[in-house]
Amino acid sequence: MKCSDFTIMFAEDDPLSQKVYERAFVKDGYKVVMVEHGARALAELREQKVDLLVTDLQMPGMNTLELFPILKNDYPRLPVIVVTGHYGNLMEDFKAKGFDIKAIFNKPLVVSELKEKIKKILKIDDMDEPKK
Repeated sequence: MKCSDFTIMFAEDDPLSQKVYERAFVKDGYKVVMVEHGARALAELREQKVDLLVTDLQMPGMNTLELFPILKNDYPRLPVIVVTGHYGNLMEDFKAKGFDIKAIFNKPLVVSELKEKIKKILKIDDMDEPKK
């Protein structure tokens, strides 16, 4: 499998972060879907196949904590990565609630680390990727 085989949704309300995600991941060949809050993420998930969701924890409207029970019920196999400025014991909290979070990243985010984690989750082998 290669990057171009996958669609990643980024739920992020900050326009600058949206641009960073879009540039970095489109450049690698991923199909990218950008949404600004949880309600929009749900609408897009109903419309198209998404292979992985990267979401900010705090967003206006429906935030990630409100989104997770719906994801757990309607999209239980969708891998999710949370990006937040409020880390604490979030992984343990999510697991206690039965939410299968693949990773949590603190802001400011190191995009190269996120890329590596996504490749691992999606089982993308660098050997399959064309050289840039």
